[in-house]
This record gives sequence, C-alpha cells and structure tokens, in this order.
Amino acid sequence: KSVDVIIRALPEVAGRVPGVRLVVTGSGDAMDELKRLALSLNLDRRVLFTGYVSDADKVDWMRRSHVIVNPSPREGWGLTNIEANACGTPAVASDVDGLRDSVRDGVTGLLFPYGDHRSLAERLIWMLTDDALRKTMAVNALAWADTFSWDAAARETMEIIDGMLGR
Repeated sequence: KSVDVIIRALPEVAGRVPGVRLVVTGSGDAMDELKRLALSLNLDRRVLFTGYVSDADKVDWMRRSHVIVNPSPREGWGLTNIEANACGTPAVASDVDGLRDSVRDGVTGLLFPYGDHRSLAERLIWMLTDDALRKTMAVNALAWADTFSWDAAARETMEIIDGMLGR
C-alpha cells in the first residue's frame, strides 16, 4: 500500500536524521520491486524487509519504533495506527479517508498529502528530531487508543440499531 512513498522519502530523512532506519514488516507482491527501489537509492543498509511477522513480533516492532508510517491511498479504518498508538507510538499517515479518522493530526500523529514523499519526509524529520513533540504525541496516542474497545464498539452499534428500530 504505497510503501514506495516511504522509501522515496527516506533519503531526505536520512540526510537530517543520522542513523534513521526503516523497517518494512509483512510481505506482498511488490516486495521485489520495493527492494530494488531501496537498492537503487542506496538505502539497502537503512531498510529492513522482515517478511511475514507474527502478531507478537508486530507489536514488538511497534513498541520499539519512534513512529509508524501508513502511506496507503485509502483505508476503511486505520487500525494499524490505533494499534501503534496503543504501544505509545505516534503515526504519520496519508490524509485520506479512514486514516484521517484514526490519526488526530498534530495530536496523536501527523497527516501528509497522499503520495507526496517530500511532505512525508518533512513530517518524519519533524517527528524524529523534536523529542518533546514525539513524547507528547506518544502520551496523546496512548490516551486516544484507550478510547477504543470492542465493548464500546458493540455498545455504539446497538445504540444505532435501537435508534433505527425506534426503541
């Protein structure tokens, strides 16, 4: 889902954030193409492609990360952003339907125009070089994620159904 946008942003980020690394978890049809792109941009030592990871490993990566990036063109809901927030990790995501619902721009993370790798780079540099900002967003992210639960979702769904049925 547009991982190439992150890879294209990375050279600019690396120029301002020494030691920055990108970890791409999961697998997909575009993996070989993404690896070639990273290699062509001399990023082979900065980008780690993990392939499939278990749920426990995914959570571990989220906890260890300074930021999660979701560059997708659209999502029904940005669940991975909320999962990262529950780990105390702010999100930087495309400003598209679904993702803008799960990221409170400037509060729990930052939004960037879809596909704009330069804007993504600017936001990542800001997030990765401003410790106070990142720590504040991490605290806010934890609080935001805490407002979501399956019990609350079920309760809200029942309220909607009851309202539609006129109860």
